[in-house]
Amino acid sequence: MKKVLVAILLAPALLSAQSRAKNVVLFLADAGGIPTITAASLHATGVSRGLFIQKMPNIALSDTSTASQIVTDSAAGMTAIVTGYKTHNGVISQSADTVRGKTDGAPLKTILEYAEEHGLSTGLVTNDSLTGATPSALYAHANERAQSALIFQQAFAPRFGDGVDVMIGPGRAAITKSLAAAGTDLDTIATRTKRPIHAALSDVPADARRAIVMLDSSAFDLEEAVLAAQRILSRNKKGYFLMVEGDTHTDNVRVGLDRMVALDKTVARMASVVGRDTLLVFTADHSFDIALRGGLLGKPLLDGLEAEQAKAAEEKRRNIRIPAVRMDNGHAGEPVMIAAMGPGADRVRGYMLNTDIFKVMMQAFGWKADDAVPQTAQR
Repeated sequence: MKKVLVAILLAPALLSAQSRAKNVVLFLADAGGIPTITAASLHATGVSRGLFIQKMPNIALSDTSTASQIVTDSAAGMTAIVTGYKTHNGVISQSADTVRGKTDGAPLKTILEYAEEHGLSTGLVTNDSLTGATPSALYAHANERAQSALIFQQAFAPRFGDGVDVMIGPGRAAITKSLAAAGTDLDTIATRTKRPIHAALSDVPADARRAIVMLDSSAFDLEEAVLAAQRILSRNKKGYFLMVEGDTHTDNVRVGLDRMVALDKTVARMASVVGRDTLLVFTADHSFDIALRGGLLGKPLLDGLEAEQAKAAEEKRRNIRIPAVRMDNGHAGEPVMIAAMGPGADRVRGYMLNTDIFKVMMQAFGWKADDAVPQTAQR
């Protein structure tokens, strides 16, 4: 009887321990709404539920509105996901009293900064620019997402810990130009901070515990880069936080859908590599105005696309109309999908706010957010 009582008393503690994550990997499909996911599945597999992310065990919907607008951009959308607070379009991890491009609001502490504070290794991989709104929302705070030089330099002046350990992504030419206008350059920053800025993934030493790789092009193997980042970060026995962004905008329909498929394969590969101590979360910052308007199962989804694109270019219009797909080239405000697996994934359920994703990750780590928050911040 005593043994049974002890087991009952210990059960909550055991369940709590099992729900703790050592590592968290956040996959962010930029513009990867449910219509894009469904279209990518049909495009790649011929069925509407053929992607790995569609079969993850915990799935929910997420509102994507900002502090003031129904339709978000990547800056406000990612800020909500990684800080737990809503802000305005164009604003990078600053509170809702920020005036875009004019005045700063209070800096909002990000999940990456919490990880740095707790001694974890941190990383980000993106096939958009390293100073794009999605990755920069993790390590920078700015009233205007276009302030590339200001944003990039904040990666080398962290508020917590020693800053982002791994950064892999493109944007070298644009960032170099922005830094030059600000009176500095990559070599100066690398020398001053003693952090080499590599031009290729192959340049990173095999035993590296930190690495910055700034590529010329987005045409690189996302899965290879993510696996390299995970290997580096996992050398920290305390754990790691990693964010992976796949740009899945479907303004170029075929490219966007192919990128969603590539991101899905990366999620699946990571699920096979990481252990039970790792929470994997997939979501999107916002949806995109693409819709399935017809088509037949067993037929290629994108039949007629190239001819339609040529016609659209000739007529100087940006929308696409083919039998199966309509694309109107803009962000959309409908809910997006959250999918999760691993410790803490059971908290992903129902109809959530984008700010709830931050809470899921924090609770998985077993951390409590700071009590002192900006009065103007909106959850």
